[in-house]
Amino acid sequence: MKLQRLRIENFKLFRAPLEIDGFTDGLNLFAAPNESGKSTVAEAIRAAFFERHRSSAVEYLRPWGESSATPTVEVDFELDGKPCRLTKAFLGKKRCELVIDGKSMDGAVAEDHLAALLGFRFPGKGASTPEHMGIPGLLWIKQGTSHDIASAVGFASDHLRNALGESLGELASSNGDAVLKAVESERNELLTPAAGIPRGAFADAIRLRTELEADIERLRADIESYQSGVDRLSGLRRDHQRDEAARPWTALREQLATARQRLDEAKGLNDRKTAQDAALRQVTAQVNSWRTQLQAMEREEATVVLREKNLQAAQEGLAKALGELQAWEPRHAAAAKADAGARDNLRLARQAASRIAQEKTVESLAEQLEALAQSHEKAKSEQDKVTRLQAEAQALAVPEGELKRLQRCADAHRTAQARLDAVATALEFELQPAAKVRVAGAELSGSKRQTVIARTDIEIEGVGRITVLPGGADLESLAIERDRARDELAGLLQALRAESVAAVEERMRLQALRKGEAGAAVAVLAALAPKGLSALAADIAMREARLAEARQVLQGMPPANAAMPSSAQAESEEGAARAALEAASAALNDAKVAAGNAREQVKAAEDELAAVKATLNDPMRASRKTEAGAALTDALAQQSALQDKVAELAQQLQSANLPVLAQDVERLEQSVKQAEATHSQRANEITRLEAELEARGALGQEEAASEKQRELEHATRRCAELERRAKALDHLLKLLREKRSALARRLRAPLQKHLDHYLQILFPGAQVEVGDDLSPGRITRQGLRGAQSGAFEELSVGAREQMGVVARLAYADLLKEARKPTLLILDDALVNTDEERLRQMKRVLYDAATRHQILIFSCHPEAWRDLGVVARSIP
Repeated sequence: MKLQRLRIENFKLFRAPLEIDGFTDGLNLFAAPNESGKSTVAEAIRAAFFERHRSSAVEYLRPWGESSATPTVEVDFELDGKPCRLTKAFLGKKRCELVIDGKSMDGAVAEDHLAALLGFRFPGKGASTPEHMGIPGLLWIKQGTSHDIASAVGFASDHLRNALGESLGELASSNGDAVLKAVESERNELLTPAAGIPRGAFADAIRLRTELEADIERLRADIESYQSGVDRLSGLRRDHQRDEAARPWTALREQLATARQRLDEAKGLNDRKTAQDAALRQVTAQVNSWRTQLQAMEREEATVVLREKNLQAAQEGLAKALGELQAWEPRHAAAAKADAGARDNLRLARQAASRIAQEKTVESLAEQLEALAQSHEKAKSEQDKVTRLQAEAQALAVPEGELKRLQRCADAHRTAQARLDAVATALEFELQPAAKVRVAGAELSGSKRQTVIARTDIEIEGVGRITVLPGGADLESLAIERDRARDELAGLLQALRAESVAAVEERMRLQALRKGEAGAAVAVLAALAPKGLSALAADIAMREARLAEARQVLQGMPPANAAMPSSAQAESEEGAARAALEAASAALNDAKVAAGNAREQVKAAEDELAAVKATLNDPMRASRKTEAGAALTDALAQQSALQDKVAELAQQLQSANLPVLAQDVERLEQSVKQAEATHSQRANEITRLEAELEARGALGQEEAASEKQRELEHATRRCAELERRAKALDHLLKLLREKRSALARRLRAPLQKHLDHYLQILFPGAQVEVGDDLSPGRITRQGLRGAQSGAFEELSVGAREQMGVVARLAYADLLKEARKPTLLILDDALVNTDEERLRQMKRVLYDAATRHQILIFSCHPEAWRDLGVVARSIP
């Protein structure tokens, strides 16, 4: 099947007729922006084939807001080499016409015949749904459905199976499948269908075996625990009797007393060492105090020389600072004088600049005043012009609607006259120059045509009188109608004081012209006086006052001096002078501060030197220094003796090892407690075990274990029997399924061949399984980690789109081999495909286009530039 021409009208987006022709046998690419009608064109093709022409459930086909429109679709196509034309009109003037190779059919007969040829069916009532669309519904991909292949294949499965030449339904109803179902049923009673996990009687037997094994394990543990308890009781009694005879805790208590005595002796040594440490710290503090006093006296003697050097340096700094101050005082005075002169020059320059600016202000105000005066005169003239034109327009005004009324009357009069002339008697005259003829008392000459509607006398001089009596039954009524229209027209013209309709029209034209001129004059007036003549006059008066004031200010200003520098130059000179003065002031101030600081430093150095000399000249200083030296010697001797005693005590403590002695006491205390507690606990444990073993010995656990063992052996045999049966049934079911799958693969081999052909272009080296429903199943392909396998539904949306298109192309090849009609429509079918995969899909489509006609609709023309065909737009 190949489309050749499509025409749609009053169909959704397209109110005006839209015709597309020139379809090629291979690829046809339509690329246009969103909302331009691509999907509407595809929907028109589907509606023409899938919808009943008499259906009332297709209101959505009408253009918005067009409740009376009749959606119409006309399709020219070729089917089996024969030219065909299908024409359908919906909702309004419903009709259906099908012409195949010159033979015409219409109505439901034509629709049913076309459905049988193409492989689809119509619903009982209502709009067509995907389940009715069959083969075209599979191959004509609607926008956003390319990834959903299973349902479309299911709706077309009967037609595909017919193309394969087999019926999976017949295969499923064969005797072999009955056996398979019986085996599967019995196997599923023992194992779950999916995972093969035991269930039913098999699961119950396994559960009983597990419970018995647990019971036996528990009994064996109890028996072993009883025997272990007997052995442990014997050992406890033996250990208890041994401790009663040896009493080990008594020896431990004697060791503990000896350890405590050693610890007390070591603590005495530690106390004596602590007292000696305190005495040593006191003596060391005295040594440091006397040594500090002597060092301070020595530093005071060395300070005199340093203070004398500091005084000399401070005096030299003072002399230098005074020299700097004397150097900057005349420079500062000169800078101050230059700054004063620059400020005077700047003041005079600004006065001159102010006078020049005031003169320019006076000139500007005078120019503005002159312009305003001219505008005022022009505005007054335009105001008079507006008043005159508006008055003329008012005088020419015709009441609203009167012209139309007058024109209707004139038309009525002309019509009545024409109708009267049509039935009246016509008189035509060709008179000689000398002839004298009078008609109804009016003299005629030359050529003349005249109609008469009543009795009329024609007098010819020298001949006589001729009376004309017009005939016709309607002459009187037509004459009355003509006269009535003429009188009404005359009344209207009289009311308007006009001679004719043309005069009234000319009058209205002049009125419009005057209004336009008045409007232009108003615009000119608005430009000249935006706020009105009074505001313009007030503005003139205000400008006159400002001009007088400016002239008065100018007269009060001093005259300009031509030799005076410009204001900019004066400002530059004044800025330079101010900067120089500021620099000189800063330098002078720094010199004053430096001189003051130098004086303070000299005074401080003198005071420090006097204080040091007073301290050294104190008569008591020598005796204090001698006393401090003697005290330091005594303290050093005492410190050495105490250090020897402390070292001797530390050596004794180190030999005694006080922490180890404390640990010995703690260890022996814990040992005594543990020995006594262990003896007591062992006695209690013996009593408890004796009572527990007497109670457990009366339960008969070994007899119970033997009974459970017999039950376990029976349950184990039952589980083994059911396991063998389940494995046999599972193995048999697997063999039956493999045989059935091999048969199904042979039957589906043609479809598998076409799928593999396209798959090698899209995914080289990949394999796809065809399910029992003829839809793509598990796919195996090479990835970064080797072969990867997964179901079709586990692929990404983009990959499912691509596989959906590939599968439909394979179905088309299968149908073509079976001599079934094929046409593929892809409405934005690859919107989720990346650039690399799209290149591969273009190769797939280009290959398929050598066997099928393919219509591709896309809103991304740049993505399809390398498809090998020219993209067409929707007209």
